Amino acid sequence: MTMDKNNIIYKILEYYYLNDLSQFEIADKLGITRVAVSRYISRARRLGLIEFKIKYPANYTVDRHESLEEEFKKQYGLKDCIIVSSRSDYRDTIKELSEHLSSILAKIVNDNTYIGVGWGTTLETTVQMLELEEKHSVKVVPLIGGYGKYFDDMHSNNIARMLAEKYGGSSYVTNIPAAFDTKEIKDAILRDSAAKEIFKLAKRVEVAILCMSDLSTQSTLYRSGQINQEDIDYLSGLGIIGDVNYIFVDKNGNFVPNEISERTTTIFPIELMKSVKNVIGIAIGERKAQILRAALKGGLINIMVTDLDAVNKILEMK
Repeated sequence: MTMDKNNIIYKILEYYYLNDLSQFEIADKLGITRVAVSRYISRARRLGLIEFKIKYPANYTVDRHESLEEEFKKQYGLKDCIIVSSRSDYRDTIKELSEHLSSILAKIVNDNTYIGVGWGTTLETTVQMLELEEKHSVKVVPLIGGYGKYFDDMHSNNIARMLAEKYGGSSYVTNIPAAFDTKEIKDAILRDSAAKEIFKLAKRVEVAILCMSDLSTQSTLYRSGQINQEDIDYLSGLGIIGDVNYIFVDKNGNFVPNEISERTTTIFPIELMKSVKNVIGIAIGERKAQILRAALKGGLINIMVTDLDAVNKILEMK
């Protein structure tokens, strides 16, 4: 079945809300994909084409997720906050998270927006699952250097490329490592014109999407070989509880000077992070609760996307 593109959205809404058909059934009837049906429904919600009226009983209490989102927005001055349910399957949690992230990006990304991205498993999986309704000629900038495994999926270059392709935009590449063997080598490399260019691009970023991690053997830094157990012990001894885009911070989100950071390439320094218009912090699970709380307290992010496990753990902290 084919019909005018201007009318298909209304037929989908009729099938879905009035005839109670599933998205798969609608896709079969209209000869389109289930993903396309989902996108049309999401677009209809954003455009205000659907109106809902729920008749709540007098003793009804607001859904806890929504209440928590408002609580976190108020406490930390967040522009936006998304808290998804924690699923038994990690990828199911990421899938729901990516759907909400898509809605957030629809509000803050336009043509020629410069988007900065970090690295890590969570961010790579999130971007991989991201379904974007609108195409934009964005410019995507990697905000952290590499760690040797140049074609690793978690690499910021790969994440930047993948996000740019989903938008139909373009991405840049950083060819400098995230960390060097010595400070002297780092200083020499960063004087190169190619290295300086990525720092200039970072200053043009209007939307940053960052992940964060604790100091553990499960972190991207450890698994990529950037730090070892001795480094973890050393950093912990300084009061460091984790990193936000390879910037080591204490429980209040303050950068803590350390030997490793002296030989680290900081494309997106903490001062710049705090000044960018929209900084989205993504973290899920109890393990990420302490570093997420630190990022919130330090004002390093102003849009939070997380899950209930992380939030409940934060609420237990004093």
